Amino acid sequence: MNHRSSVPLLIGVLTIFMVLPLPAATIGKVSGSFVLAGSDAQLKYVRATRVKLDEKKTGYAVVISAEPPTGEIMDWKTAEPSKKGNFIHIMFESNGDVWVTELGHVKSAAGRFGVVTEVHKVTFDVRDGRLAAHVKTDGDQKFDDPYNVDLTFEAPLEEK
Repeated sequence: MNHRSSVPLLIGVLTIFMVLPLPAATIGKVSGSFVLAGSDAQLKYVRATRVKLDEKKTGYAVVISAEPPTGEIMDWKTAEPSKKGNFIHIMFESNGDVWVTELGHVKSAAGRFGVVTEVHKVTFDVRDGRLAAHVKTDGDQKFDDPYNVDLTFEAPLEEK
């Protein structure tokens, strides 16, 4: 293949990459930790969307994970860390109060477990199509294993 015949091919390949959307997980930011039984979950990816919490309330669902989170965000609410790796799935009320949190850690005796009051918001903001929050526990908590959470994250809100 000579130089001139490779130019159209190169332009075609570049055009495809320019129009393909980037996965939402690459756009979000995560810092902090989710430590269970002394092992940090190494969470680095985040996705967020608007959801219906019940018949009258709407809010937001967020998944923060060690591996790029694929599929529907709400499916992570019942995910198993043995299949998906470490993660936290948080549902927020529209004012930012934590509705419920599911924590999944490969070191957990329970695998995935849910908590209602242990993880709470420190800060919460939705603006310009992005959700930013800081959530944490008040020190170490215990389900089957001791754990603590102190995470700050920001992600674009995905449209359904």
